[in-house]
Amino acid sequence: MGKCNFILETIEVSKIKPNPDNPRGPLIRDNDDQFNYLKRSIKEFGLIVPLIVQELKGVKKEYRLVDGERRYLALKELGIKETPARVILDEIDKDEVKNIMFHIHSNRVQWNAYQQCKALEPLYKQLKYKFKENENKIAEELLKRTGTNKRTINDRLNFLRWPENIKNMVYDEKPNLYWTIAEIEGGIIKPAEKNFPNYFKIVKKDEIRKLLLQKYIDGIVRAATEARKARYIVRTPKENIEQHKYAFIIFDKLVKEVEYTFEEAQEEFLAKFPEAEKIMGTSYRKLCNQLLKITTILKEYDISLLPEMAIEVKKEEFNELLQNLERVLDNFKQDFQNLS
Repeated sequence: MGKCNFILETIEVSKIKPNPDNPRGPLIRDNDDQFNYLKRSIKEFGLIVPLIVQELKGVKKEYRLVDGERRYLALKELGIKETPARVILDEIDKDEVKNIMFHIHSNRVQWNAYQQCKALEPLYKQLKYKFKENENKIAEELLKRTGTNKRTINDRLNFLRWPENIKNMVYDEKPNLYWTIAEIEGGIIKPAEKNFPNYFKIVKKDEIRKLLLQKYIDGIVRAATEARKARYIVRTPKENIEQHKYAFIIFDKLVKEVEYTFEEAQEEFLAKFPEAEKIMGTSYRKLCNQLLKITTILKEYDISLLPEMAIEVKKEEFNELLQNLERVLDNFKQDFQNLS
């Protein structure tokens, strides 16, 4: 983003118009528990940090607010008639104003991540068209324009790639879903697209996104970080042929079965390939907890809840599982006792 030129002036508060594009939205005053403290500070010490405004085209001495919405509202409520303000001298369009707002607030850590994304929307759309959806070039240009760091830009892009209707839902109704979407995109969508490219030729990427997010919207999965439990699965190297094939099956199941959780996917994969647990990293405490969990389940489970068990095939299948479990536990117990 290029340098802007300003001039410090004293202007009438009544001549300033609030910015309708402020990502914090129209309820900024109601959602700010520090607002009364700000009012007391301005009343006692005056406005220390000037507002930033842009003169409206065709309307002399009337301005659009660029930065300082809370201070502006405090000035109005206090009945203060004039205020110091830095007036932008350059001719800049509406979208460039949003870039300036993003730069100011991201440096001050005053906007939440989803609010930064809302401010970046126009620029992202321009760059997406200009660079024909080349993500590397888009990221490079956003770095130049915003002055922020690469990690932040990648996080924001993980959200900005999503469909408009989902992003608008986050902006207007469910801001807490921002990090969920970022986790799904960065941890599952991107590596899965690289690892299973043919799948994305059959099922549209936005449809996959929508179906994975539905698990959270329906309350089946709650914590955003739950998606991390499937990260290793979708990253399974193609060289591990059997694991890769099974990872594909589980990914397809995650997409098509809304009630199938990321934790269940992890458990199913590890049941088939327990050696993968070493890569995922299982602590001694986690191992103990898992053993305690299965012991409790088997001890307390009411077998009468399984009417399907009356089917002979199911009985044979379950008996085989129990026998395998018994053998595994015997071997594990012997190995543990042999430890020096």
